[in-house]
Amino acid sequence: MRVRILVVALVAGISACGAPTAETAPRGQVPVTSASAEQGPALKAELTMQGKPGLGLLAATNQGSAPITFQGWPKLSFTDAAGERAAIPVEQKLVPGEGPSITLQPGQTAFAGVQLDVDDDTKSVAINEMTAELPGVPPAKVAFIGTDGRPISDLGTMKVSEAEVSTMQPSSQGVLAFG
Repeated sequence: MRVRILVVALVAGISACGAPTAETAPRGQVPVTSASAEQGPALKAELTMQGKPGLGLLAATNQGSAPITFQGWPKLSFTDAAGERAAIPVEQKLVPGEGPSITLQPGQTAFAGVQLDVDDDTKSVAINEMTAELPGVPPAKVAFIGTDGRPISDLGTMKVSEAEVSTMQPSSQGVLAFG
């Protein structure tokens, strides 16, 4: 009987001492969270590079527990080697055409084409990170995947002066057809 009460008390004590929440985290520290229905929408974003320099297929997967509905273009942003926001202009292209309204159920993916102007001119910025954002979903860090299927971990060698992005589509067909 004592052992059972002790176990119950230990479990209750451990539960009460969980990770800090937004209400209990010390000022200036980010609270620790776990994926849950309370957390809301979550996005996984990968840019798989294609054979043409700077051309990539952006795959945005709903990793949340609820559907995400959006239309149009993903919002792309970049940081430089120092971790500061990089002023890289992103032009929205009607490729392959008008973006339909898309509802991604948990686990489903939508696609967009991305054309990065990778060169070494004076306007180019060595990028550290790219993020993609869909309406109503927090921005997601984009994982770059090489043409060999492996993650590209050091983006510092990629210098970008501008970018183009196609409309989000429910399939990858046509999203890479930049003119």
